[in-house]
Amino acid sequence: MVLTLKSLEFMNGVEAFRIEENEEEVSGGKVTEKESVSVETDAGMALMLEWKMRLSEDSDMCTTCQCSVDFQDRSAILEHYQSLFHRTNILRKAKNLPIFEEEDFDGTEKDDHDLTQSSQTLSATVESDDEEFDALLLPANRAFFVRDDHVFSIPRNILHVNETDVTNSTFLRPFNCTIILWNGGHFAAAVFENDRIAAQKSFHRYVARAKQGGVQSQHDSGGKGAAKSAGAQLRRYNEQKMKEEIQQMVRDWSQHLQKTPLVFIRCATYHRSVFFEANADLYPRDARIRTIPFETKRPTKDEVEETWRRLQEVRPHGTNSEFRSEMEEIREKRKELARKVAGRKRKDGGLSMICEWSDHDDENKDEQSEKKARKTQQIRVRAMRKASEDVVQQSIQWPGLDDEWRQKTYNLIRRDDATSLREHVESLNEDVKNEAIDYLRNAKIPPNRSHFLHVSAANSAKNCLKYLLDDVQCDSGAKDGAGLPPYSSSANAEIKSIFVDYRSKNDPSGPNWGRTHIPEPKKRVELTEEQEKEKAEKQREKKQRQKARERTKKEEQKEMELENAECQKYREMSERERRAQAVERRLAGLPPIMRCHQCGRQLPPTPFQYSHFNFCTTDCVAGHRKANP
Repeated sequence: MVLTLKSLEFMNGVEAFRIEENEEEVSGGKVTEKESVSVETDAGMALMLEWKMRLSEDSDMCTTCQCSVDFQDRSAILEHYQSLFHRTNILRKAKNLPIFEEEDFDGTEKDDHDLTQSSQTLSATVESDDEEFDALLLPANRAFFVRDDHVFSIPRNILHVNETDVTNSTFLRPFNCTIILWNGGHFAAAVFENDRIAAQKSFHRYVARAKQGGVQSQHDSGGKGAAKSAGAQLRRYNEQKMKEEIQQMVRDWSQHLQKTPLVFIRCATYHRSVFFEANADLYPRDARIRTIPFETKRPTKDEVEETWRRLQEVRPHGTNSEFRSEMEEIREKRKELARKVAGRKRKDGGLSMICEWSDHDDENKDEQSEKKARKTQQIRVRAMRKASEDVVQQSIQWPGLDDEWRQKTYNLIRRDDATSLREHVESLNEDVKNEAIDYLRNAKIPPNRSHFLHVSAANSAKNCLKYLLDDVQCDSGAKDGAGLPPYSSSANAEIKSIFVDYRSKNDPSGPNWGRTHIPEPKKRVELTEEQEKEKAEKQREKKQRQKARERTKKEEQKEMELENAECQKYREMSERERRAQAVERRLAGLPPIMRCHQCGRQLPPTPFQYSHFNFCTTDCVAGHRKANP
């Protein structure tokens, strides 16, 4: 059962979650454990963002998505870098594909790759091979509270202005707010008062360029100049009218907006000024304006209602003791990570980039900045050769397998020769056979550090893939150097169906399938006897219609061939022969066949006439005039 703000369990007995003070000194003062966790979280977040995105201190752009990000607002940073939009662009950029723009990406593409993950733990949901690095992303955008010794949380941005903790009044009052969704040419908004829609509006205009993506104003400001086509002018007009309609709507809703305690806006950064220029008591620094802490689909009235419902969801975190122990474990991971090496493996021209964290005061800071900064972290990036180390590591880890045997194994998998691969493994001694099985399961192939499951999936080796999954029992959730499981290494439908069948055979509803990206198999519906007969009858009718279409198509093709032959014959006839043919048909009592003087096809009811000749089209008239000037 999904818990919401209206659940009866939270009508009373709600207390804000508190953490006892620790005797831990930070810059000469005592801080609570909650503050300590927040400080470490901010430091880890800064490390990850600075290294991963390589942002300068004065930058306000995400270098991957090419969009503005408010780096002064920590919740905005978390929302952007944990969003499906940013993670999708990360993967597309790694595959040398063009990135999405904010107008093109509507959040509806949750396909087989399924980049989203759901987690009930405290750690953030960014996928990574390094679990300790993931632990840095604590969901600080949630407000925690306790009831009956159980910990729950709600989105922090649904708290009213000047509210810092969750209280009983949070659940007793109606969830009044205004939700505005705007993506490309799609717009939807609604005002909720007393848990009902007091006003709503949704519409669509043609403003995005087909196939190329992006609104017309973005293309005009791209440096290539404004397009002069009719479609470009139509898109510019629609974009201007759309802004005017939105501003008029905001002015009409001014009374509702003055009373609403929260305003949730989801749109492109450069579109926000449209709401502030409407003179409807909305300002850029209005404390009521909040972001939506999850992905939304195409803006529609139903999506606005679904967003309003999801904002009220309450997430459980288990008992108080379990929650505290989990927080303490994450905190200890961070403290140890700050002392040792924090990082993430990344490929760059065959080299692995490794980040090292060093805690010391920055000597280049002036005195004023030193007083504000308690600790500073610096990142030193060094390159190490990886491919040769992997080969040496394989020789040490599997000494019974020589280089020739390993190279032949790789070639057999790429050729999809499962029979030879099985014989290749069976030919080994019993002592070495277990070592060979372990090699097939755990070996990482340079330069991408892919497992053999990745190799077979990428090369569409269906037989070897089945052998590795069923007989060798390789891990279907193993990640390569890019952090992708084998299922995401191939776009082949047959390869994906093999993974889905493998899941259906091995506990399809188990808890660990999320990391493999393998979707849940479709449930087969048992049909009754009448339904089977109805299905068979529909199939029979479908085949009959298909045969009738093919028969009609053949007849039309035959008639067209006869007509083309007649046209060719008519064009080859002289003017005297054409008159003689007309006289013969008249004497035989047959109706005359009126044909175009130029191409020989039958004339329409109203032909074109020129110089006592009849033509079927203006092109034939022009052709005749050109041939007979």
